Amino acid sequence: MATVVQVNLVVADLERSRAFYERLGIAFRPRNRHGDGPAEAWVSTDTGVTIVLHSTGFAAWWDETAPQPSAGGPQLDLELDSADCLDATVAALAAAGAPTVKPPTDMPWGQHFAIVLDPDGHRVGLKAPRRDG
Repeated sequence: MATVVQVNLVVADLERSRAFYERLGIAFRPRNRHGDGPAEAWVSTDTGVTIVLHSTGFAAWWDETAPQPSAGGPQLDLELDSADCLDATVAALAAAGAPTVKPPTDMPWGQHFAIVLDPDGHRVGLKAPRRDG
């Protein structure tokens, strides 16, 4: 079973988008691929399901596939129980004709991760604990 854990919004102007969502009452913490430095993404801290605002450069780092994520392109992330479950799910979706744009990969943030496309071309990120972690 998949659980919605995160919605990623790839945005053209990170600070403009953060200001918009803060006006809706959402609080954020910064994220940077190096752990410190200027924000490359803003992660909600009080929304139940995590909302992450990604700069196009940050999104291109964790999703190097083509075509690159672009501003206005949302991605729904689902968490699966295990890396094996994620691999089997990606294989089953591929067998049913769903494109895999990022094959299952162990990511530096400690998760097994893949991206598939739904029938309308929306990106769906699949996350699971890494086998080694």
